[in-house]
Amino acid sequence: MAKQKPQPAVVINNFVAKHMHEVNKSQVFVDRKKNAKRGYDKHKKGRYSNDYLPFSCPVFAVL
Repeated sequence: MAKQKPQPAVVINNFVAKHMHEVNKSQVFVDRKKNAKRGYDKHKKGRYSNDYLPFSCPVFAVL
């Protein structure tokens, strides 16, 4: 029998296929309906008062 040639290592040139094992992982499911019933809001409204703003709005109104 003839000797078999060693197979060359497979080189992946596809960037998506190369890194998919790092990105495609299972995630913990969060039930948004239950959280909404508990009062959770992802984007809170009215968090900052006008005193917190780093600039003065009347200055721009004059211009």
